[in-house]
Amino acid sequence: MLPLKLQIDTVNDTVFSIIKQDNNITAHEISERLKISVSTVRRKIKELRNNGRIDRIGSDKTGHWKISE
Repeated sequence: MLPLKLQIDTVNDTVFSIIKQDNNITAHEISERLKISVSTVRRKIKELRNNGRIDRIGSDKTGHWKISE
């Protein structure tokens, strides 16, 4: 069994990869694709934003993601 931290990082990396492929995707669409809850996706997005990997440009409805690698 993998340590918990490694599993969390894997989900973060997966969410990051999905956003990188489609910078207009919503948290709801990510949750449907990964079959995880919207609140989990929002937590992962918050972590990615806090780490400076992504940023939101514009509103949640009409904006897009800016990737900062």
